[in-house]
Amino acid sequence: MKRILLAASIAGLSACSSYQVPDSPVFAANSHWVIMPMANHSNTPMAAEKVEKILNAQLYAKGIRATIYPELNTNDLAVIIDDSAKRRQAQTWLASQPADYIITGSVEEWHYKSGLDGEPAVGITLEIKSAKSKTTLWRATGSRGGWGRESVSGTGHIVIDELLDGVNVENLE
Repeated sequence: MKRILLAASIAGLSACSSYQVPDSPVFAANSHWVIMPMANHSNTPMAAEKVEKILNAQLYAKGIRATIYPELNTNDLAVIIDDSAKRRQAQTWLASQPADYIITGSVEEWHYKSGLDGEPAVGITLEIKSAKSKTTLWRATGSRGGWGRESVSGTGHIVIDELLDGVNVENLE
């Protein structure tokens, strides 16, 4: 009976997250890395921008000094809601950058579940592209449902960390 309960507990805990993280090719950490706008497919406004900031910090911890696209300075609500202007500005900016690798992706989920506990739920896809050829070199996706007292951003940190574990970085001094 104890074994059944233990197996059920382990199955319940592992059901809280799902990751598809292949190993990447080896990237040189000292290359020029650029973070471009992520697509926000969640129902949470500004979720992509939150993920971009967390991603930038976690890349830094991994030894990658990435440059994030410049923010779009506007008070026009229509422009803020429709991110096509942000994407166009970022693409124009990218053309002037000496980038080797582009990091982008999407946010599928970034919210608290409804109910008494209100557990956080996060789903993120990351992609690394060659800046020269625009071909995708690596892509990974992950999702996680956190516990009742966890924050969405804390859960996002965990998901991004798990995804970045698949990125092979060579630190050349």
